[in-house]
Amino acid sequence: MPSRMKLASGAAVALVLVIGAAFALTTPEQPVALPSPSPTATIAPETPSPSPSPTPSPSPTPTVAPTVAPTQRPRPTTNIAGQQLMTYYFQIRAAFPIFPPTPQLDFDEPAGENGDAWYRGVNASGQPIFAVREDYVMTPSTAFHELGHAYQDLVQRKNAGADVMAKYWTYRGFPGTWQGALTEANAQPVGMAQWIHLPGESWAEAFSVAMVGGGREKTLDYGRTINPFAMKTWFASLMPPAP
Repeated sequence: MPSRMKLASGAAVALVLVIGAAFALTTPEQPVALPSPSPTATIAPETPSPSPSPTPSPSPTPTVAPTVAPTQRPRPTTNIAGQQLMTYYFQIRAAFPIFPPTPQLDFDEPAGENGDAWYRGVNASGQPIFAVREDYVMTPSTAFHELGHAYQDLVQRKNAGADVMAKYWTYRGFPGTWQGALTEANAQPVGMAQWIHLPGESWAEAFSVAMVGGGREKTLDYGRTINPFAMKTWFASLMPPAP
């Protein structure tokens, strides 16, 4: 190859290299795209859920069995126990003719009743009314006590204008009046505490001791010990004169 051509070829190559270098220097470098960092997840502190309060199970309501009323025994339909009074009744009637020939005896009271015998007043015919607990074995003191109640009513009916209880209170020398004692009795709890204060029970106890001929009263005697024989005489003095 001729020298001129070699020079021309070399110049051309050099020119290309210069142009390429200039292009390389003038062309801005393209930034390399870097991957964006993945955002770090912010983990919120975990608030523990409140533990549910245990709900107490309701206690089962006990089933209460219905109260069954005890079967009541049939009330007595006889006065067999009451018949025990008759011997004492006739004995008293012989001493105090104010008593009618016979009393009214109600049917007996059931066993377990609170009481032994009862005086229930005077009926329309003037007969004293009595009842006795069916299982009670009569004693003289109980019989005469109930008959003493009847005697008070019979005497008072014959002496409507007199206060026979006031006479009794005075004779015994008891303090105050029988009305005051009755008020005091009514202020006591029902039961023996009241019973021992009742003027009517004092009368009946005195009648019983007088008829038995001895013993002590269960009611208050206010320190005035009873004289059975003098007491019987006093009770007899209340009898209205024979027609």
